[in-house]
Amino acid sequence: MATPTSTTHPRFAHGPSRSALNRRPTHFSDADWAEYQQCQAEHDDLMAQVADREAQLEHDLLAAYDDYDIDFSPVPKPKADPARRTPPPHRTPALRRRSRGR
Repeated sequence: MATPTSTTHPRFAHGPSRSALNRRPTHFSDADWAEYQQCQAEHDDLMAQVADREAQLEHDLLAAYDDYDIDFSPVPKPKADPARRTPPPHRTPALRRRSRGR
């Protein structure tokens, strides 16, 4: 028994198989069928371009991630400058309110 494919397995049946799309429906004229085939070819070409662009973006993203090297070596602490004082810590409004009433 043959294994089911995406075009024949009922779980994956999203429409007619590709072979069914290559047969001209009886209600299509020759001109309609030629136009349909042209549109289908253009659609397939655009979808291939989109897939190529997505693959390129994914490749570029992975390459950028690989190039981004994180250095976990310790950074030297800046030396204290005696002329520069650190400002006092800021008090929050809630602390000021509580201490006012006491």
